[in-house]
Amino acid sequence: MATESKGKKIPFLALGGSIIIAGGLLGASAMLRTPAINLKSDTSNTNTYATEKTIKVKGVAEKEIMSDMGSMEIVIYCNAKNQETGISDGYKKIKADQKKVEDMLASIGIPKECIENVRINYEEVTKYITITEEKKSISKSEFQYYRYSCSFRIVSTNVKAIEKASSELYNLIGDGVEIVLGNPQYFVSDLEQYKLELVNAATASAYQRAETLATKSGAELGPLLVARQGVIQITRTASNETSDYGVYDTTSIKKVMRLVVTSEFSLKK
Repeated sequence: MATESKGKKIPFLALGGSIIIAGGLLGASAMLRTPAINLKSDTSNTNTYATEKTIKVKGVAEKEIMSDMGSMEIVIYCNAKNQETGISDGYKKIKADQKKVEDMLASIGIPKECIENVRINYEEVTKYITITEEKKSISKSEFQYYRYSCSFRIVSTNVKAIEKASSELYNLIGDGVEIVLGNPQYFVSDLEQYKLELVNAATASAYQRAETLATKSGAELGPLLVARQGVIQITRTASNETSDYGVYDTTSIKKVMRLVVTSEFSLKK
């Protein structure tokens, strides 16, 4: 493949579970839900009943990130109507149109080395017609044209060039090129660099909320009992998209990465 190169720390940061990335904002109700103080009754001993006060809170962290890799599918078409020379004519036409696309991509900032999976195909297009011969109707296939296609994918670290190509390549229609573009997709190549940062921030947020609530309630925050990490949501900015399995938006260069950590603490008198 040819591609263009290009807290306060809390002592209870050990969170179990794995991070799931799929690609949307966490619902407002999930982030703003009021923390709750619960009473847990321990009846494991039939002679002793101990009541433990706990507090459960959600900590939220988010970070704006930028895509550093983009891709887009491109398909060129042409027709060759001469049945005798059409196969040769169609191939020459599709190759000439391919070069026009490559030249424009290079001028935008996407060199030929960023083009991959080039495939040229053709098929014979016919239609059935009915003719009458000696008072009998006969259906037969009649040649229409050869339909050529050239498909390929561009992959580049120059995401702005990908964005520009998604609109400017259509200008080639005026030059006789029949072209169809897929939606550009934008990715973050190394998400691991942000994950620990989000876990730290979300855990600290949960601790601070729990400490504030405990203090305002006249109690003292005890040790951490349970911590659960939610899936990471990666969405475009100003979006409320969310999923239980996580969201990974690929439509925008600028994205927002969000994480919720649910923590439960004991309370001291």
